[in-house]
Amino acid sequence: MIFVELFVPRGSLDADRLRRVAERLGSLYELAEGEHMQAGTADVFRSLFQVVVHEPEVWVAGERPVTTPRYVVRAHVPGPWRKDMSGPIISYVTRVLRQEDGREPVVHVHVLGVPEGGIGLDGRATTSTGIVDLLNEPYKAELASGRAVRDPLCGMIVLLDDTAITLEVDGTRHGFCCEECRDAFAERRRKEAARA
Repeated sequence: MIFVELFVPRGSLDADRLRRVAERLGSLYELAEGEHMQAGTADVFRSLFQVVVHEPEVWVAGERPVTTPRYVVRAHVPGPWRKDMSGPIISYVTRVLRQEDGREPVVHVHVLGVPEGGIGLDGRATTSTGIVDLLNEPYKAELASGRAVRDPLCGMIVLLDDTAITLEVDGTRHGFCCEECRDAFAERRRKEAARA
């Protein structure tokens, strides 16, 4: 679901620091900035969140070999998610690299959207909807029993417990996977009401 490639100049970070940077870049907690995520969804998400570090033999920028702290990060996400995920990914990647480097390094982040059907899981092509279905798998029984609802924006199943992010609209309680989905839904409803 998220595949991160980190490029650093060969030898600019020792092995322990490289491992720590990779672990932080692959941290769901870091990406979500500590925001709550349901345990089952988080477990599936973590299994689909991978980081690879590259230390190129040759790297040239501005016609000179790169030796100073410079980072290029490519984050591959499902195409339909790219627009919404770009800001949070760019922010968290830059924050992690600056904290770990201890200086003001040059950080370039590219968030790339993988076209629908361009992600393979278990030997089959899947779509962003297929990934949401996989993330929802642990909660299908709760949805069927009424102990959960489907986020009207992204399709995630949300448990209706004490930690649920909800919004009541016209007597219907809606659940959301995150505050951003709730706020976007409320804004869409506000615009629809203004047009009516």
